[in-house]
Amino acid sequence: MEFNVSPSPRAEFKTARVDQAIRRKRTKIILVFAVSILAAGAMAGVVFLFSGNKQPVPKIPIVSFASVGQEHIPLGSPPPVPYNSNPPSSGGHFRSPANWKIYDYEVPDQIFIHNLEHGGIWIAYRTEIPPRAVQQLKEVVEEVSGSKVVMAPRSLNDTDIAVVAWTRALKFNLSGSTELSQGELNDIRGFYKAYKNKGPELVPDTMPGIDPQSVQP
Repeated sequence: MEFNVSPSPRAEFKTARVDQAIRRKRTKIILVFAVSILAAGAMAGVVFLFSGNKQPVPKIPIVSFASVGQEHIPLGSPPPVPYNSNPPSSGGHFRSPANWKIYDYEVPDQIFIHNLEHGGIWIAYRTEIPPRAVQQLKEVVEEVSGSKVVMAPRSLNDTDIAVVAWTRALKFNLSGSTELSQGELNDIRGFYKAYKNKGPELVPDTMPGIDPQSVQP
């Protein structure tokens, strides 16, 4: 003979409370796990956004040269001592510097050397580099409102881009096919900040120069 014993109301209530506690604990574990997964995914997205697409930062070496003088010579005349860098970073130069600006034509080296003597920065680029790269260089000059910077194409460059100060140069070929990397642009900015006003003659940024087309070799 079998006897069916029904649980008491108190026992049923206790069992329900236990089941409810177990369900709450399971739900909490699932929520914590889900939040952790979402947070990890969001962090991965942030890392990708800020570093996954970031270009490597080039560390282009800055080359120093001995000064080969600062004599004034007629435009187009050979210097008393041969220049020892390309572009020249010191040496004989024309009696007047150029106005601080961007030029879309080649300017004689002897004029820009005088700009270097006044603590300026000279950006020289090969005439055949892509237009996008030229535009990027112009944007760097515009960032500093052209303060103590001259820029112009130069067919005698032995690298795509040369950034020159008195007795120093930062020279490199484009790492990309059509434009400068952010690392290369930052190197140019860093060179400008480090060597602006480091020439042998300190003159005001606003001191006028000449229009290079007003003189002929």
